[in-house]
Amino acid sequence: MASPRQVQGSAWQGVLRKDLAIEFRTRYGVSAIIMFLLITVSVILYSTPGEQLQPSILSALLWIALFFGAMTGLSRSFVTEEERGTALILRLYASGESVFIGKLVYNLGLMLSLAISAVLFFQFFFTRDFHIRDWSAFSIQLVLGAIGIASVSTILSALISRASQKGALLPILALPVLMPLVIATTDATRIALEVPNAVSASQGDLLILISFDVAMVLVSYVLFDVIWRD
Repeated sequence: MASPRQVQGSAWQGVLRKDLAIEFRTRYGVSAIIMFLLITVSVILYSTPGEQLQPSILSALLWIALFFGAMTGLSRSFVTEEERGTALILRLYASGESVFIGKLVYNLGLMLSLAISAVLFFQFFFTRDFHIRDWSAFSIQLVLGAIGIASVSTILSALISRASQKGALLPILALPVLMPLVIATTDATRIALEVPNAVSASQGDLLILISFDVAMVLVSYVLFDVIWRD
């Protein structure tokens, strides 16, 4: 007989497998992310022809692209459940904690894919200016930023999934919540582009990101069941 912990573990894995199967079949999230990045990079290139972009500008542009790309690709994690009429089945099949973990892992995977794609795009199109001097510090803040955005997007997507204006609500609600994370990641990225030993130089920003991620994941985990079943 399976224990409750084993049942919960298999339940969130089932939620994750379902979302991955839908994504591989429709490719909605990945396609939206790639198209948004291409449009963003194209606009930047045509707006700054031949100009040298400073690390502070590049770091801001990178995280603007990541924020709005996440709002485009991650916004439908719960909206699709309501539109397809599968939300009720999901509520009956799995506990709120299992649904949250499965959706969070799925959104984190999409967010990391977005982050890696954005870095590759910036390195390819801004070869002259986008030089990462400390890959360890850059990778740490990129992963921490992805965790924070994924956790906030997951809980807010569940909150607005039954609203009438779903697409417009997520960026409006997420921006005030994510503002500390965006400021800290932008500064940490700038330091990683300027300083060879960026881990010590961006220690304050990294502590802010760790604190933000821990707080958001814990709060979202505790409140999710109430939001999901209300």
